Amino acid sequence: MQNDKRKCNNYEACFIFQDEEAFNYHIANCEDCRKEHEKYLKISALLKEAAPVYLNKLKKKKSNNYKKLACCFIAFLALVSFSGMKIYEENNFKVNSLYDSYISTMGLPTDDYGFLEI
Repeated sequence: MQNDKRKCNNYEACFIFQDEEAFNYHIANCEDCRKEHEKYLKISALLKEAAPVYLNKLKKKKSNNYKKLACCFIAFLALVSFSGMKIYEENNFKVNSLYDSYISTMGLPTDDYGFLEI
């Protein structure tokens, strides 16, 4: 005996091109489309259930990126500050007296305070 029952493949066409009333009528009268519709409803429910977990992961990832950026910025500022201190220590210009003046060591004329005399 041959199986004359053909599977209906109009689900997508009905879903896209028909209005809601015609779609619901087709679902009520076609067993193949009803099963497919129930399958999609289950998938939709699972997605709605998983959405908050996924969004929470995205928020944590975004938050972690901001924290990493802040740490890099602080490290950069510390490096720049340390470098500036190092340069200042290496080139510490003392102008307390004629003998400590950097300008006088260059052989330029200085006043009593070690400043360049003009």
